[in-house]
Formats: sequence, structure tokens, C-alpha cells
Amino acid sequence: MQTFRTERVAKEIRKILANSISLLGTEIGGGLISITSVVVSRDFSVAKIYISVFGTKVTPLEIIEYLNENKSFYRSEIAVKLKIRNIPDVKFFLDDTLDEIENIQNLINKTKS
Repeated sequence: MQTFRTERVAKEIRKILANSISLLGTEIGGGLISITSVVVSRDFSVAKIYISVFGTKVTPLEIIEYLNENKSFYRSEIAVKLKIRNIPDVKFFLDDTLDEIENIQNLINKTKS
């Protein structure tokens, strides 16, 4: 359960990283990479950043690996712009919610037939 303060920090982290993450998509091959959500732990030690990927030439798992390998860059970007005592360690995850929705919709369509 997130508190009001952790939600505010998560929102700020999302704002800070949104531009650099979307630019990564254009550098990789014209795809769209966006942050779907950020969850910050109560003690501000970890920020879980969920990413959605559309239309890139690179697989989504390769993008997540790249982001996790270069997480120090993103953490330093947060440190410069966000004025809090403890900068959280960032971890990137693939948000597969849309894939799950599509799968459920396909199952519903099969049962109608």
C-alpha cells in the first residue's frame, strides 16, 4: 500500500524519466516506449518502473535489459531533479497488461462462437 508521499514521489519520477525513456524508443528504431506506472517502496529504497513497448525493432525484453543495465544513468537523472534525501534504486519491468487484456478478449470471442 502506497502512502500519499510515496505516490507523489512516484509521480515525479514518472515525469522526470518520461522524456528520456520515450527518446530511447526513437533511438532504437522508431518504436514507442512509455512508462505505465511507478511504484515506490515505503522507505524510498526501490522504485519499480513498469514500461510498455510498441512497434520497436528490438524485443521488449531486450529493452528492459538495456534499461536495467543503464539504471545508474536514470537514477542520477532522478537525483539531479528530485530533491529527496534517499534516491531509490530503480528497477525496470515489462508491463504486459495490454497483452493480458488481448488474451482475455480472444478467449471471450472464442466462447461466443
